[in-house]
Order: sequence, then structure tokens, then C-alpha cells
Amino acid sequence: MLNFIGSGSAFNTEMGNTSAFVKQSSSLLLIDCGGTVFHRLQELNLLDGVENLYIIITHTHPDHVGSLGEVIFYSYYILKQIPTIFFPNKELIESFLTSIGVSSEMYKLNGVEIFEIIDVDDMKLGKFSIEFLPVSHVDTIPAYGFIMGLNDKSFYYSGDANNISVSVVNRIMSGEIDRIYQDICGLDYQGNNHLSLKKLCSILQPEYRNKIYCMHLDKHITNKEIRDNGFNVVEVYK
Repeated sequence: MLNFIGSGSAFNTEMGNTSAFVKQSSSLLLIDCGGTVFHRLQELNLLDGVENLYIIITHTHPDHVGSLGEVIFYSYYILKQIPTIFFPNKELIESFLTSIGVSSEMYKLNGVEIFEIIDVDDMKLGKFSIEFLPVSHVDTIPAYGFIMGLNDKSFYYSGDANNISVSVVNRIMSGEIDRIYQDICGLDYQGNNHLSLKKLCSILQPEYRNKIYCMHLDKHITNKEIRDNGFNVVEVYK
């Protein structure tokens, strides 16, 4: 369903900041926009010809918003388009963008409430829906995952989280959602801000693990470890 620009954690720079996209013709849907993302978008020519740009932000850590300003500036000045940003905390994202010099006329903000389903109908991407869910990550800023419906399929995207809610687990078990994109790490310790592979194994039984696509990987885990436990690893678009 998703293509990935990068799949690394904040400190795993070799894999790039985790970010995903869907592109159809002149419409681009981008999930998160960390410090390495604008460079990769340019490198892959993904912004060429874009007339409709949608950006979903899960939280405001640098590896998720570090080049958001550049993407907005490029869209506004070069593409002559105003992107739409989806984020539940309107005041936080407006304050962040103002602090880096992005003025309000350069973007449209859809500050959808958590648990509220927003429906979008794009001529190229078709109809898609977003439902933001609060996740447990850090105490200093709010963080969100979301469930998206797109092309008659649905998925959950964790952003950054140290757990998976019972609600999401039940939805994957019942078939209500088709797959989960989950950030995981190799380190396992009390108070970890991310979900360890060990903890993920304790949450999901083997028969459901083929529906899980692991992302935001640190340097303490290998693709082989992930796959040996029955999970998938996202592949980076080239």
C-alpha cells in the first residue's frame, strides 16, 4: 500500500528518516517529513508535477518534521501549490511552523480531532480517510498514529509508539484493517519510547504477524531477526 522514502530511526542515519508516500499522477500523499525527507523527495523526483500535496504528521520530533518547512516552501514557491497538512494539535503545528518562518498562507491545516474520521476525495488518489489515534511515545509532546482507508484497503500507521493499543490489535485480528506499519527497535528496556521486537512478539500471535510491516528500525536489530519472527520489513523506494 505504501512506498517508503526511508525506514530508519532518528539515530540510524544510513536508512534515512522514516517516511512513506502514495503518488498517483499529480497527487502526492506524504507521511511525516523528517530532516532527510526533502532531499530524498528531490533525489527521487517525487515532487515533479505535483499539484495536490497532502502531508500527514504524526508528531513533531525532528526526524518527523525536520524538513517540513522546506517541503512547504518548495510547494509554495516552486510548485505554486498550497499543501494540506493533517495533524490533530492545531496550535502546536502552527507554532512550530511559525517558529521556522512558514506563514499561514503557505499551507492549509486540517486539525482533525482524534478519533474523528475525515474523508478526502482527490481526483487522482481517489477517496481516502484518516482517523488519528493517540499513542504512547514521550511525555514532552503529543504523538499520534492513524488508521487510513485507501483504495478499498485500510491500514494502521504507528508513527512512533512504544505499544499497540488493544483496539488496533482487535481490528487486525478481526480483519477490519489489512495491515499495520509499526515502528520497532532491537533495544528492550523499561521506559523505552519505542516498541521492541520482543514486546511486539508478546502482543501478536504468530498467525497475525504476516500483517505487520516493521519500520523506523534502529541499529540494534536486523531484517533477518524481524523476518525470523514472522514479521515483514518495509522496503525503501528507489
